[in-house]
This record gives sequence, C-alpha cells and structure tokens, in this order.
Amino acid sequence: MAKLSELMIQQLKKELESRGLNTSGFKLELQARLREAMEAEGIDVEEYVFHLDGEETTKIEEKNETSQTVTSTDLNMILAAISAQTSTVASMSSQLASQLKSQETRLTSKMEAQEARISEMSSQTSSQLEEQKTYMASQLELHETRFSEMSTQIISKMETQLKEQEARISSKLEARMDEKITQFEEKFEAEVDALRGRIQELQLIRPVVSASNTKVKTPSFDGSAPFQVFKLQFEKTVAVNNWNAEDKVAALFMALKGPAAEILKTIPEGERNCYEALMGALERRYRTEHRRQIYQIELLNRFQRPGETLQEFASDIERLAHLANADAPVEYTEGVKIQNFINGIPDVETKRAPYANPKPTFAETVSQALIQETASLLCKPVFKARRVEVERPEWVDAI
Repeated sequence: MAKLSELMIQQLKKELESRGLNTSGFKLELQARLREAMEAEGIDVEEYVFHLDGEETTKIEEKNETSQTVTSTDLNMILAAISAQTSTVASMSSQLASQLKSQETRLTSKMEAQEARISEMSSQTSSQLEEQKTYMASQLELHETRFSEMSTQIISKMETQLKEQEARISSKLEARMDEKITQFEEKFEAEVDALRGRIQELQLIRPVVSASNTKVKTPSFDGSAPFQVFKLQFEKTVAVNNWNAEDKVAALFMALKGPAAEILKTIPEGERNCYEALMGALERRYRTEHRRQIYQIELLNRFQRPGETLQEFASDIERLAHLANADAPVEYTEGVKIQNFINGIPDVETKRAPYANPKPTFAETVSQALIQETASLLCKPVFKARRVEVERPEWVDAI
C-alpha cells in the first residue's frame, strides 16, 4: 500500500496505462499526469491509498527514480535561473538602447562640426595643391634628367659586372663540371667493379649443370693411352661442364673402357661413389714409377726415323717428355724437350743451327731446325745422269 508520492516509475506507468494515458516522461511528469486524471475522476489524491501487487522493486529502479528526481529538480532550478537572466538581459537592453540614442545625437553634432571644418580646409588646401603641383612638375623634370643619366651609368656598370660575373660563373662551372665528371667516372668505375664482382659471384654460385646436359664429350680411357693425358682431359671436361661430385663419378664410370673398366671390380662398394677413390685407384694402376722410367728411357733412345718429318719427331719428343716428367716444373720439362730433340736429329747441318744459336723455348727450337732443314734441301747440288754407250767386245757376242 502506498500513496501517490510513494509510487515508483513502473507503478505510475502501470496506473497511467490502465487509464489509457501517455506513459512517457520523468517521474514528476508521470505523477502530475496521474494526479490530474485522479482529480478529474473526483478522487482525493492526498487521502487515496494504492494497493500494490507484490510491491516488486529493485535497487536499480530506485537508483533510476532518484536520479530522475534529482535531474528534474536541477532542470527546474536551471529554468528559474534562465528566467531570471532573461529579465536581467531585457533591462540591460533597454538601458543600452537609451545610451545608444544619446550617443547617436552627440555623434551627429560632432559630424556636422567636422564637415564644416573640412569644407574650410578644402578651400585652403586647393590653392596649396596648385602650388604643390607646379613645384612637383619642375622637380619631376629635374629628377627625370638625373634618372636618365644615372640609369645610363648603372646600365654600363651592370653590363661590366655581368660580364665579370659570367666569366667567374663559367670558370666555376667548368671546375664544377670537371669535378662532377671525375666523380661520375669514379662512381662508374666503382659500379663496374661492383658489377664485375657480382658477375664473379654469380659465376661461382651458378646452377650446377647435370651430366645429362653435357657440353663437352667425356674422353674414354682403356689403359693404352697415357693416364696423365686422360686425367688432364677429364678434369678439363669436368670444369667446362660444371659437374658436381655425383656427375663426375657417373662420367668417370662411363669413360672407362676395356681393361681399365676392370678396375671398378677391385674398388669396395662403399667407395664406388667417391670420385677421389676412383681416381686414386686408376693412378695406382696406370701411373707408376716404372712407367715413368720407361718413358724416360724411350725419350733418351728416341731418334728421328727415316722418312719421319721433323714435326712428327718433335710431337713425339714433346709427348714423351711430358710423360717422363709429369710432376717436374715447366722450365725443366722445356729444357729436356729441347735437348732430346737436338740429340735425336741425325742430320748434322740441321743439328748445328740449334747448337750455334740456342733458343729459349721448344717451339722456337723446332722452328729453327725446320728452317735449317729447308735451307739445306734448297742448297743441296743436283746431279744429272748421262747415258754412256760402251762398246761391247766381240768375245761377249761369241759367248
């Protein structure tokens, strides 16, 4: 049970809704709307007691009602303050209007006085202006003559200064351009060096070419040819084709023919995929000291054969010298080739030229011997045979 002032918002809305009235607004508005409706019904609002159903309220509703009550109270106070301010502003506006009217009258009087003074001053200044015009015209003519003279002097001075400035600028520009060109050349050289380095890096890290994409055909080896020659050819092929370890092993397997391929059976199965193990086995089999000694003996006993040209003899000497001195320095091998080539020439005239004028390289020595051999052939005398008739004795016919 509660009176009108004790009803909550929900209860007020419920009572208004039961009477078919609007239920929007704050608590005070709802109370006023319900009071008017009850008074219209002839109910004594102050004595009437509402019977509530369950009287269900929550703390949240109480807080909301309290906040709405405070808000409505604050609004009433604000409205009262606004109405007071409005009355104050109205009084101030009336005072300002009266002040403005008085100020306007004073200003009007002052303006009239100022106009009178200005008319007097204008009449006085018109005569002064005429005098000033004549004076200014004379001064203008004088200044024009002076300005023409000064402008001529300034123009000539500026022209000389401009020429000097142009000369200085041109010299500075030339120096600056030389500096820029030098810097550009240095930068260009640096960029070229960087590009060369990058090209070298790219060449080092270029993709590995598979043995299936062979550029150079793999040489074959059956044990009859010198092993050192085969090894040089095979390693050059590996470098050109850019093979990896697996490709090298596969290529070496395919290169071995005949008796040389039999060596693959002697290599353990675990080492058959190792390039170094395969090449080491071949070197132990075909590159021994007794073979080197055989090549050295063949080289010492090698002489130019009848019907063999100097070029053929020189090629065989060079082959034997490299086989007999595979690990020796290049200068030593070159001397061995020259000495054995000269010793193996049977013709005395051809041999005399290299001894008389020794050459530093084997190629030059061979060339000198060929020239001497050609000269000897050209200078050799030509003998012509004559037919001689011999008288036969009579006793020969009798026999």
